[in-house]
Amino acid sequence: MKIISDPKKFTLVLFGILSFLFLVLYVWSFSFVWELGFGLFFYLIFLLIVLLIGLVISIVIDIKQSTKFKYYFIISIIQLLFIWLVSNPIREWQIENSKHNGVAIVEIVEAYKERNGSYPKSLTELENEANVDLPERTSIGTKYNYKLYENENFSIGFKSYYGYDYHYNKVEKEWYSAD
Repeated sequence: MKIISDPKKFTLVLFGILSFLFLVLYVWSFSFVWELGFGLFFYLIFLLIVLLIGLVISIVIDIKQSTKFKYYFIISIIQLLFIWLVSNPIREWQIENSKHNGVAIVEIVEAYKERNGSYPKSLTELENEANVDLPERTSIGTKYNYKLYENENFSIGFKSYYGYDYHYNKVEKEWYSAD
């Protein structure tokens, strides 16, 4: 108990690593939730409030018991604020990179049609017959969806953050999102 109540650098570093992993997983898991408007914001605020209350309580305990629990909360608060600060630029990069890779798939599908006279039935068929490696997953980690319609048309899309689905409009050559 002494190691926890009076942490040395090693203990704080170990806690920092575990705390950072937990917070990243927390932010990641709620990035796909569509609740209360844009879900992640409210979950981050909730966690920040819980950590701030914990910090106040730990300061009171530290004063009465001569412990150093407040360092755990300070580390977690700083990490949460850092993750919050970088999460939106990373999210935007992931979406744009996923769109870019999706356009590359569209171009390969179109080239397949020019060679074979029809669109492939699936991305697996396209990979096998065109002998190319297609990205299976987006930069977000979701799968690219390919659908071939009866009217000999197709769509490429992927699931994104907050419940949005992105689909490529090959006529206008741009992505649109729907929820």
